[in-house]
Amino acid sequence: MSIWSEQPLQVRVRQLRFVLPPVLILLVVGYQLGFARLVEAIYGHAGHYGVEIGFYSLIGPLVTWLTLVWMERQLTEKEILETSVHAHEQLLAKLTAFSADAIISLDENNTITSWNRGAEYMFGYTAAEILQQPLRKILPELPSATDTETTVITADGRRIPVSFTQTKIAAAADEPPITSLILRDITAQRERAAIIEEERARIARDLHDGVAQTLYFLALNADMASQQLSSNPDSVADALRNIGQKARAAIQDVRRTIFSLRPLDWTTGGFLPAMKRFVHEFAEQAGWRVAIDLPETLAIPTRLEPTIFRLIQESLNNVAKHAKASRVRITIQPDASASTLRLTITDDGVGFSAPTSNGGLGIQQMKQRVLALNGDFSIDSQPGQGTIVSVSLPV
Repeated sequence: MSIWSEQPLQVRVRQLRFVLPPVLILLVVGYQLGFARLVEAIYGHAGHYGVEIGFYSLIGPLVTWLTLVWMERQLTEKEILETSVHAHEQLLAKLTAFSADAIISLDENNTITSWNRGAEYMFGYTAAEILQQPLRKILPELPSATDTETTVITADGRRIPVSFTQTKIAAAADEPPITSLILRDITAQRERAAIIEEERARIARDLHDGVAQTLYFLALNADMASQQLSSNPDSVADALRNIGQKARAAIQDVRRTIFSLRPLDWTTGGFLPAMKRFVHEFAEQAGWRVAIDLPETLAIPTRLEPTIFRLIQESLNNVAKHAKASRVRITIQPDASASTLRLTITDDGVGFSAPTSNGGLGIQQMKQRVLALNGDFSIDSQPGQGTIVSVSLPV
């Protein structure tokens, strides 16, 4: 019975169509040959005629009623199931349409058959422009089954790294399977990894060029002072004062390095609040007065967040090491058309001759990072007049 109930409704109705008529025939024949004769023998022709009228007027409607009740119940269950499936399909369609990831469907020829809003944002093509186009238009080389990352091409020719999941979806028996691709932009993830690597290299460089050399200088001065302690005590006093100054400077360098090792988590509370906390804590360590100018409705694209953080971090490090500043101002402002984001870091420090200086490794890395995003980078500085770092990034 359970096996029969698990079959599709159409199959069960077809089976009843062949089973029910023979059962009714057997029931009528059995009644006529058995029960009807017995009634006639006992109650006569009138009794037999009355029972026969009751039998035929009851059995036909009863069987019809039971059949219709059963069919009504099956159709109701089917309608409830179809409604539930339709609701789930609508929910999945909405989740697919509004997902931040690009979700693409392909036929057996790798032709694009569906295109959600996340794909529009990532690639810059509307569904009308890309449907029925070959996948190679956005993915020149189809990844192998073992790959999890690849590079895609957007409508404006940019190449962006993505992680992806590829799934074969079984269709009907007479139809070829559908391939589903889920793509996620990992540009920001790679930028953050690059920031970590650059920060490790910078810390190692600072420790080697700053703290290590200072400690060597302190050790050398201490040895010289100990040798002159009895013969020239005045020079020893000067040497000790110099050692104290250098030691305090080394302590500041170590504190700044320890502060740089603290991770910046902007995934929980958002990038801008985390950036503000970082800037204020950095200023507190360095002893500056800092101001941050941001529009209330400022929205920074996720892919630009690591770059902006790295630019601010490297600029503050440069100010702390070289500028001898007391005030720093950071401004982030979109232009009138909201197509470009402008970042400015200003300090009132000693400045330098910017036209004749190519800057150190940190400045070169900042410039390369901005140029990689088709942005503009400039430094305006004069001795005694502070420094202005200006960056324009296309949104």
